[in-house]
Amino acid sequence: MNEKVRIKLETLPNTVGIYKFLDKEKNVLYVGKALNLKSRVSSYFRDSLMDRPKIQPMIPLIDDIVVQEANNEIEALILESALIKELLPPFNSDLRDDKSYAWIYISTREEFPTVKIVRSIKKGEFKRGRMFGPYPSGYTIKRVYRYLRRIYPFCVCKNKDCKSSLDYHIGLCPGPYANSISKEEYRKNINNIIKFLNGKQSNHIKRLEREMIMYSKKQEFEKAGQLRDRINDLKYVGESIEFTYYDDAFSYRSKREKARKASSLSLELELGIKNIKRIECYDISNMQGKNAYGSMVVAQEGELKRSDYRIFKIKGIDSPNDPGMLKEVLSRRFKKIEKGVDSSLSSRPDIVLIDGASTQISTVKESVPEGIFVMGISKGKHLKRKGGLKVDEFWLLKDGEILQANIQNSEILIDLRNEAHRFAISHYRRKSLQESKKSLLDNIPGVGEKRKKELKKRFGSIQDIKKASIEEIVDVVKSEKVAKDIKNSLS
Repeated sequence: MNEKVRIKLETLPNTVGIYKFLDKEKNVLYVGKALNLKSRVSSYFRDSLMDRPKIQPMIPLIDDIVVQEANNEIEALILESALIKELLPPFNSDLRDDKSYAWIYISTREEFPTVKIVRSIKKGEFKRGRMFGPYPSGYTIKRVYRYLRRIYPFCVCKNKDCKSSLDYHIGLCPGPYANSISKEEYRKNINNIIKFLNGKQSNHIKRLEREMIMYSKKQEFEKAGQLRDRINDLKYVGESIEFTYYDDAFSYRSKREKARKASSLSLELELGIKNIKRIECYDISNMQGKNAYGSMVVAQEGELKRSDYRIFKIKGIDSPNDPGMLKEVLSRRFKKIEKGVDSSLSSRPDIVLIDGASTQISTVKESVPEGIFVMGISKGKHLKRKGGLKVDEFWLLKDGEILQANIQNSEILIDLRNEAHRFAISHYRRKSLQESKKSLLDNIPGVGEKRKKELKKRFGSIQDIKKASIEEIVDVVKSEKVAKDIKNSLS
């Protein structure tokens, strides 16, 4: 391992993201994803890799490491996939052999193209058709696949005998080989599917939302619920589609910002708030109440405004009490508005979002000035799962009551909660690392960095300094008073 790589390993973040190994010519050797970049990347140089013989020859070639942090595991997965497709690193197993991803493949060069879900990509299929994906949740993509086939029927008959197919008789196959549909009409169905998979599904979703509202007004809640689930599935696929293999992997952030802006506009309608400009989200990070910090992250007009992020060190609580800590943070934050000492804290938010439910909102509501909307986001008591994704619950303070809210377009709220959590955890880990590096000598008057180095050089460890005589310590620090202070502090 060269010095450059060793230094990079020491500075890697403990966050989710992707990593690239480069050789001396800056060629990309390998791309991977990790829930903890520091731990994962370090393992290549620490472990024997006997179970990964294809990777072993790569290690001596590594001259540099490049990482990019991601917001979550799904984003890291997609970035990894897109980069492998783009860069074709020699030490990566080809994605066509990866069974963990679901793809939609459309055989566009056939006379009557077919659409199918695949778990592996055969050689040459990129040239013979279109690939969309990858999709982390196979369950959801199967539901959407069936739904798309009902809207835009297509043929999957292997023997081209449509009339003997059950799909033909129930309307899922339009019968191109039975002369039941023209080539032009069939192509129109396929083109509509491609448009949908390219992210142009907003009009269709809007129509479904109108139908859902109509059924809800008629109190036909079962039908409204089915449409709600279908809309959520389509939105999930729509988000995943933005990671199609031919896109630049790092264009994701700009697309995500567009989604946040759309979500912010939707919130105005759903919550009845006009002109939402600024949303602030708060989270707490601590270890059993110790070394506790509160984080504040900001979205301004749908975009993350990192220059306004702030960390609050908890001062008044030293036991596990997240609601109380949130109350302290918000009280201190809104006092800053009156003082106007910090431009980022003198701005008044339209919405305050906290990581928590009714308990947290009830505790902090008195700390938030009147006219600012208070919301909470939490995991459900009984963790539901949909397509492999956890379902979030939303809470709001309205007319003094705390109510559970059904937020349809929640991207900006979820992103802010995740960002506040990431920011708080990152700061907590950084401070914990700094604390772990502190010496018992740090708080002794007269002992600076120079004397600490000299003591360490002479005695080696704190235990050996404790055993040393006053005279031996004086010989190093050249001061009897400082030597006595050291002995008294360490005894």
